[in-house]
Amino acid sequence: MSAAERREDTPDPPRARTRTMAVMGVVLAILLLVLLAIGVVPRVRNTRALAAAAEQTRKAIPTVYVLRAKPADDAGLTLAATTQAIQDTIVYSRTSGYLKARFVDIGDRVKAGQLLAEVDSPEIDAQLRQAQANLQQAQKALELQIANRDLAKVTMDRYLAADAEKAVARELVDQSIAAYRTAQASVAAAEATVEANRATVRQYMDLTSFEQVLAPFDGTVIQRNVDAGALITAGSPVNNTAVSPLNLTGAPTGLFEIGQIDQLRVFVNVPQAFAPNVRPGLPVTVRARGHLDQPVSASVTRTASAIDPGTRTLLIQVDIPNTTGELMPGMFAYVDLRIAPSGIRWRLPATAIIFDSQGTRVVTVAPGNTIHFQHVELGRDFGDTIDIQGGLHGHETIVAQPTVSLKEGQVVRPITAHQSQ
Repeated sequence: MSAAERREDTPDPPRARTRTMAVMGVVLAILLLVLLAIGVVPRVRNTRALAAAAEQTRKAIPTVYVLRAKPADDAGLTLAATTQAIQDTIVYSRTSGYLKARFVDIGDRVKAGQLLAEVDSPEIDAQLRQAQANLQQAQKALELQIANRDLAKVTMDRYLAADAEKAVARELVDQSIAAYRTAQASVAAAEATVEANRATVRQYMDLTSFEQVLAPFDGTVIQRNVDAGALITAGSPVNNTAVSPLNLTGAPTGLFEIGQIDQLRVFVNVPQAFAPNVRPGLPVTVRARGHLDQPVSASVTRTASAIDPGTRTLLIQVDIPNTTGELMPGMFAYVDLRIAPSGIRWRLPATAIIFDSQGTRVVTVAPGNTIHFQHVELGRDFGDTIDIQGGLHGHETIVAQPTVSLKEGQVVRPITAHQSQ
């Protein structure tokens, strides 16, 4: 075979390569279509199934668990308070001077009228002596005026006797009568001067008696703010040498503070919701820090009978027996009251209440099993349950756990939920 014939029998390499690539492209396209069909068809099928299920769910009536509100039981109310002495007073000095001596210190028990301290006031003593001298002078002047009056009376009587016999001029008789009346007036003026000086003496005697500082009642010295030699100004406070537990500000106060601690008292601010049910005699329990395992039984002694507009609370007083002296004034204490709030209350699980931008609401099932969102007013929060103060009447059917999918007027299928007691 010739060379020309061999060239004709040999295929063209580029054309064969092109056909091979075309066949491979067709195979790859078919493979991609098959893979696309395998992935898309199930997804489309699932999407249609989900859409059908969603439409079925939308058209189906949702099921909700419901319950009834139950009346709220009386619950213990615990409030904080501070113990105070049943009687407590600051003792001031009624006279100025220097503290001559003090006879008591903090913690000492004193009796009513017991001498606490003495104030040396030489100015008052000198004024008393001056007043006493003025009184003696006025008394002597009174004696002189009485003698002049007696003389004037004797002279008048003689002139009147002589006038009866027409033995003296009428002018002299009139002069004697006038002199007697003048002497009487002088005696009255001298008596008034004596009384004025006597009152001045009594005044300075009272001031000198204030040099003795006495205890106003039986009690304990809670605070002592002076030492011997301190300058005392009548009625003015002095700087504290020690701050008493009852002195919350630490400001200057009097010479002593006396407290009667065999009985204590606490003042408690009761919220307005509970105030109408607080009456004198209501039993309470007081527990002081450090004595929490030793509660003291007491009762409400008195109430203010008025709500404080600043705090909306009622001030009450509770007296606590303290014969053993274990409790002290100024202790932090808890006061437990078994008391119910005023008004109608209903208690619901906390999960039944909705808190959102539209307020505090519960979901009720109205007649026809339709949903209604009811606004309510909350009372005490116990954590798992909450008291409802307003918005419910007690006969409502309430959704136990409302979801965001519920809408006003939606029809539901209620199922009674188990409500814990």
